[in-house]
Formats: sequence, C-alpha cells, structure tokens
Amino acid sequence: MLSFYERDFGLKVVQSDGGYTALGTGATAEPIIILHHEAKATSPPPKATGLYHYALLVPDRRSLAAAYLALGGKGVVFEGYADHQVSEALYLSDPEGNGIEIYRDRPRNEWKFDEGEVDMTTQPLDLDSLIKELPTGGGEELKAIADETRVGHIHLKVSDLNASITFYRDALGFELMRYLDSAAFLSAGGYHHHVGMNIWDSLGGPATRKDWTGLEYFAFTIPETKLNELSARLNVRPTVQNGNSARLFLSDPDDINLTFNPPH
Repeated sequence: MLSFYERDFGLKVVQSDGGYTALGTGATAEPIIILHHEAKATSPPPKATGLYHYALLVPDRRSLAAAYLALGGKGVVFEGYADHQVSEALYLSDPEGNGIEIYRDRPRNEWKFDEGEVDMTTQPLDLDSLIKELPTGGGEELKAIADETRVGHIHLKVSDLNASITFYRDALGFELMRYLDSAAFLSAGGYHHHVGMNIWDSLGGPATRKDWTGLEYFAFTIPETKLNELSARLNVRPTVQNGNSARLFLSDPDDINLTFNPPH
C-alpha cells in the first residue's frame, strides 16, 4: 500500500507513528490519507458496509489529464471514466481494493439544478478532449496528484439508505442534494456532494467492523464554532488527544466512524 501511494501516486510521508503513516502531496502538512497497518485484519464479507470510494479533487482539468497519463504510464489500471455534468472523473482502486475517484469540478455556474436537486448524470468521459489539455511534445514530467489536491468527498456503502440520510441530514445537518432509489448525495454550502451513499451491493449488509480492511474513519474540517454547535446539538463532548485540538468522534448507523476537526 505504501509503495502504491508513494511510487504511483507520488504522495509523500508527512508523519509516521507506530502503525500509522500519513501521506500528502508535500505542499502542506495536511495528510490526504492515513494508512494503518493491522497485520491481523481480514477482508470484509460480501455486502459489507463501508467505503465505496474516496475522491481526490484536483484543481483543474489539466491536472486531471496529467493524472490520467501519469498513472497510466506507471501501469495503473483504471476501472472507469465518467462525465457527471458537475465534474469529470477517473476511477481506480488501491492494492487492498479501496475505491478511489480522481476528479475535477466544472465551475459552479455551469451546474444545473432541477427542483432544488443538482443534476448529476453518468456519461462517457471524453478522454481525447482531456488529453488535449496537456501540451504536445513531451519533456514535462507529469504529476499523478497535483499539489493542490484534497479530498473532495467520500462515498459510502450503507445498509439502509433512509437511515443513513436521516443521520447525515437530520442529525449532522448536511443538505440532501440528490436522491435516487438506491443512492443519495448530501453536502454543505451548496456543493454537489461531500457525502455519497448507496445500497447497490450492501442493502441489509453487516455493519463495519474494526478488524476488517478498508475505511477506519474519515474526517471533516469545520470551523471550531460550528464544531461546538454540532457538539451541543448532539450532546456529544469533543475529545482532546495528545494536546491536539478538540475533535468530535461519531459513528453513523453502519458503525462507520467519522470525525469533525477544527482547522489547524
């Protein structure tokens, strides 16, 4: 896993402590992903809830083209490509099967809405047009993951779609941006989605367990005042660890762990 993220993605170790290794672009100390080595972990069973994919938001279309060519040049196999109207995306998995989306957003003034729901569809990605974003002639080293890349959203496999919507919308305060019979997308601030969820392969499936490989937790960064407001509303006290800022630890209906952290 470490070799994949360092060699193919070009990420850099920003912190290593025991069984935990945090990796980022190197442009900031903020990690993109933290790997936790647990030798006794086992693969989750079929229909298990947990991670569908995490999504890396690159700064522009040129960066997406660079990711496509750089990763492909290193032998990484893409599992799909899509134009979602609000964004363009590449799909792949890491060596342990964790889904990854690499995407760029279209400008917000190009997004379309229908009765308050954002219009997100899945159409073929125009790869020929994407590649033309890069200059011809070569000589330039392409970066798989641009320095300004950050995690743009998380997409989860859940067992009960309505139960998960109730938690993320009614308890946490996210806005439902798009609802389908088997999937939903929620966000803050009018974004197309910060949290996606589906029941395509996990309807009625078992809750996430800590001894499975996959997602251990994911984190939202929000202003400290908003964190305190959320803490008061949920009646859950933030936790301070090792002298760091207070963090709010929660679990959703499928025992998927998440945290809310103030900015560094």
